[in-house]
Amino acid sequence: MSQTGPPQESAIASALRIYLLAALVGLLSGALGSVFHYIVEKAVALHTTIASSLAGAVPAAALVAALLGAVMAAASYLLVKRYAPEAGGSGIQEIEGALGGLRPIRWLRVMVVKFVGGLLAIGAGLVLGREGPTIHMGGCIGRMISEKMRLGADGANTLLAAGAGAGLSTAFGAPLAGVLFVTEEMRGRFKYTFVSLHAVALASFLANVMNAQVFGIGPLLPIDLKISTAASIPFPAEFFGFLPLHIFLGLIVGVFGVGFNAVMLRTLSLLDRCGPLTKLGFAACMGAVAGALLLLAPTFAGGGDHLVQSVFAKPTTIAFLLVLLVVRTGMTFLSYSSGVPGGIFAPMLAIGSVLGMGFGVTALNVLTGLDMNLDMHPDAYALVAMGALFAATVRAPLTGIVLVAELTASFALIPTLIVTCIVASITAQLMGSKPIYESLLDRTLEAEKKSPLSRT
Repeated sequence: MSQTGPPQESAIASALRIYLLAALVGLLSGALGSVFHYIVEKAVALHTTIASSLAGAVPAAALVAALLGAVMAAASYLLVKRYAPEAGGSGIQEIEGALGGLRPIRWLRVMVVKFVGGLLAIGAGLVLGREGPTIHMGGCIGRMISEKMRLGADGANTLLAAGAGAGLSTAFGAPLAGVLFVTEEMRGRFKYTFVSLHAVALASFLANVMNAQVFGIGPLLPIDLKISTAASIPFPAEFFGFLPLHIFLGLIVGVFGVGFNAVMLRTLSLLDRCGPLTKLGFAACMGAVAGALLLLAPTFAGGGDHLVQSVFAKPTTIAFLLVLLVVRTGMTFLSYSSGVPGGIFAPMLAIGSVLGMGFGVTALNVLTGLDMNLDMHPDAYALVAMGALFAATVRAPLTGIVLVAELTASFALIPTLIVTCIVASITAQLMGSKPIYESLLDRTLEAEKKSPLSRT
């Protein structure tokens, strides 16, 4: 007993230390992410307010909004280019690379550049999500604390992952999805142990508490459709009547997800061939377009939370949904390729909602024309497709299922989420498509061989 006592006590003390540090990471990540969210919202509002106040007529106001957007996007690009090239883009691939020991984390400069650059880019109206910056900044906080406390490699890996999970939890108000994202999407590089798993869970929970209870900031998509499983898909009487529709939707979204990843990577490759001045001009042009859209047609600009809520708020036509799908998808590719800080996580969810709503409305019209009396809710397909597109592009179906359920408080749709997300993920896998963040990390590592700390 005397021989096993001291090592056991040492292990317990080490675990408790990691838990305490993970709690600190969660609280700090939640605080920083909440402040970032708040200031971004104010920046977007200020952008449109200034444009409207300086020019009363709509064309003049749109021109001012475009100029402001161009300046903000260009400033964001220059900030990234000059001080922290690795802060461009989402940052999730940077966390994955750091977990695998493949990428450094220059935590101080990345946190500053990611915060200010993300504020400028998203505030300009670009179609980017705030979850990329919050995840990256959360990981930087984890790395900062591990360095200050002089932890070993395993402890540093745990706190880095805990910060990333806390960042996602803060962005979406979804702590369980934060835990699953780390363990499922980053499974190849996250050092999964009893202690590390609980540390990530603790950090994600406390980040959500800080976000919701201390700062009072709600989730990204405060939607509650109040649809019960019995209402949306009567079980068991009509479950198998709806099952083919969800399988078909999963196939469609899976194919769309493969195309999404391919076009995104192709767009990034095309921009990589351009020189610095061309890239700066491109970023400014995208900021101008996004700034004008932010004033004239806000559903076509921004991260997508307002778009998703508007899609659910009122009936819409297939034609309008198609325009939304094309414009939002194109703006996502171009905004992300501009090299400024911002994620594609939230824009993907918004695109999925439009795709699913279009599918639901079309299916309802077709089945009604065939005199099939099925109690369908197109809204439910929009929610399910949000998770399915995430599963197809990121290849993390469990995270997609739980994320949508937590985001929208539609837990009764979990059975249909499971079916559609799994089908979409398997479809993308069978088509040979790699997960988007894995592909982005490969690009980063390839660029790193040519130029240290190249833009992501």
